[in-house]
Order: sequence, then structure tokens, then C-alpha cells
Amino acid sequence: MSQCVFPDDRIAIVIDRHTPCAGEILLEVWSVLAQRGIAPSDVTVLQPAHFLGQTPADPRGLLPPEVAAQMTRQIHDPTAKGGCRYLAATASGERVYLAREVVDADMTISIGPIQFDSLLGYRGTHSAIYPGLSTTEAMRKAHGQGHDELTADDPRPLRQMVDEIAWLLGAQFSIQVIPACGEGVSAVIAGQAESVLRRGKEVLSDCWRFDLSGRPEVVVAGIDADAAGHDWEQLAAALDTARRMVVRDGRVVVLTELASEPGEGVKMICEARSPREALKPLREMAPPDLLAATQIAKALEWMNVYLLSGLDGQLVADLLMIPLGGLDEASRVVEGTEPCAIVSGAHHAEVRLVNGAQ
Repeated sequence: MSQCVFPDDRIAIVIDRHTPCAGEILLEVWSVLAQRGIAPSDVTVLQPAHFLGQTPADPRGLLPPEVAAQMTRQIHDPTAKGGCRYLAATASGERVYLAREVVDADMTISIGPIQFDSLLGYRGTHSAIYPGLSTTEAMRKAHGQGHDELTADDPRPLRQMVDEIAWLLGAQFSIQVIPACGEGVSAVIAGQAESVLRRGKEVLSDCWRFDLSGRPEVVVAGIDADAAGHDWEQLAAALDTARRMVVRDGRVVVLTELASEPGEGVKMICEARSPREALKPLREMAPPDLLAATQIAKALEWMNVYLLSGLDGQLVADLLMIPLGGLDEASRVVEGTEPCAIVSGAHHAEVRLVNGAQ
């Protein structure tokens, strides 16, 4: 990175809100920039917009106070007038608008996690830039229900578009994290973005991809708070992992401390006569929590879910899950001789069925 910047360069640091140890990484980045003569006032920390409007933590907390005071931090607002500038048109003719700060920057550094992603295949590198630093229209177009028929390694049009936009922007340098359980880090990879993503996929696979030769009848899925918090997104991702593991009508025990109110899409599941019947209106109305609600609905249609959480028991029952009152009740659900799989950090994991398993 020290070879890529020069004094008086304007630096845009784009930090994905899901980044573990974002403050520690930003501190290290600043130490390099400072050695190259970059002033704090020439650095802008950008965090992408979120469909649910959630405010991420400020990553500048570990910087020296005088540096943090001069370094601009901005959460992108896709609705702000003049907040985006025209960048270029993609090969397919899509006109691309991005936050002014990244278009005007002399160097853009993307920081984020490499993770399995239902829409992108792999979240990471340039997915922090687009669509989260673009317009409301771009975010709407990227809003989807995921791709059950594809593996993470299959080509994804959205992922290809993300990488093309980064090429048009000239974004090259990237720092990516492979998450561990909780808010920990398994690895940090830095360098040219394409190489970082290629190596990141390998490390992610080593850490979080599991092969099963057969579906167990019982799955225990643990969820711990990560860099993005402890919310319905994590629950939905864990249920999606468990759905790909357990036999049809099997039992899945989910251990979480989730206590927040559900979004619009999850409430639609409560109001539907069955989880399957919720899928069509979810697709038509596309609520902000579309992906999470879709993953939850598909999971409930496939398996029996026992949930230990901080949620109201009636809400859990309305979602057609069985609320658990404590670890003792969870233990009783998994007692028996049936094959059982236990996955900690289930919201990070990807499971593949091998040797002809269905």
C-alpha cells in the first residue's frame, strides 16, 4: 500500500459494516498513510448504505483523537441530492453512479470480510463499493431472494457487475478479513483485489466450508454476535445453512441471543397461512429484509425449528417455530440415537453434500 500513495493524495477508505476488527485494521492503514505524508483531512472513511437503515459502528475509535477529529467519516446516503456522481457505463450499457468521495479519490481502499453470500456467491473486495455506495435505484436492482440453484463458485451476474464497476473506478488495493466465531478474525489478506479475492476464497473454504456425506436428522446451529451485530440476518443465514444439512422434516435447534424486532418481511411470514405461501408476496413487495425473510420462509417449509432466543415466545410461535425456554429444553430435543450435527457460527458456514448425498 505504501507504494500506491503519495503526499496530498485524496484517499477513500470503504469499510463494509460486517468487517471484524475494523478499528484495528483502520489504525494500521492510517500508520502507513501517515508515513507517506497523507494528512488526516485528506482521508474519508465511507461505509455503505444498508437496506434497513442501520447505523454501523464508527471504526475510527482506535485512532489518535486528533487524527479521528480531522478524518471524515460518512455513511452513504443514496437519497441525498448530489451525493453520487456519474462514473461510467458498463459493457451492458448500465450507467453507474457512485458516491462522490470514491469517484473523486486518488486512491480507493476497500476493507471488508470475504464470506459466502446467497446473492453474490462471495461477499468481499468490491462488494463494499457497489451497490452500497450507489443510488437507491442501484440498490433496488441488486435486491433479491438468493440463488438456491447455484453454488458459491458458480458465476453470478451481480458479482461480475460489481467487479466491472471496480475496474471502471480503478480500485485496486483491498484488505479483506476471513471471520472467526464471534467478532474474531481467522486471517487478514491485503494486496491487489483480484489476488486477494482468489486467496480469500481458499482460506474461507478451509475455515467455513464443510462436506457432508449424508443429511443428519438433527442439527444444532449456534449463532454468536459478529461485527454486524446479532440480528435477523444472522438467524436467517444460520437457518439457511441448517436447511442445506438436515433431512426433510428434521429437527434444527438454533441457539441465539436475538432479541430485536422483526422486519417487514419476517412479519409477512407470521401473517401467511404457511411459509411457502409467504414467498410470492415477499418477491412481489420486496421489503428491506427480503433476503432474510426468504431464507427463513424456505427453512421453515423444509424443517422443524426449535429456537432458543431472547424473542417473545408468541412471536416465535407465530413464525411456526417452537420456542425453547432454556438449554435444558434444547438438550432434550437432541437426545436420542439419531445422527446429529453441531455447527458453531452457522451463519458463516457453507455446507456441501458429497458422495451422492441428497
